[in-house]
Amino acid sequence: MSVENVSPESLAKLFHHYSEALAPDFGLSASSLDWRELSPQERSRMIAATRLALLDLRTTNLTSVPGSLPAVAEFSGGSEGKECGC
Repeated sequence: MSVENVSPESLAKLFHHYSEALAPDFGLSASSLDWRELSPQERSRMIAATRLALLDLRTTNLTSVPGSLPAVAEFSGGSEGKECGC
């Protein structure tokens, strides 16, 4: 399956599922909230972030400079002096 065939909503749900499942392995507590139990604002934020990540994956090739985040920089109004914090 290519990135073009992935919906932001489906990927956000899947990411949430695995993030919660892996939290204890990293010394974190899982929120124990199912996707449907998240607030509409939280779901919208996760879908928007996923949409940006998919945009980056679709528009940049794998040989681009590591750490470059074109969609994030564009979405946030530029990347001058800003760190991702990831």
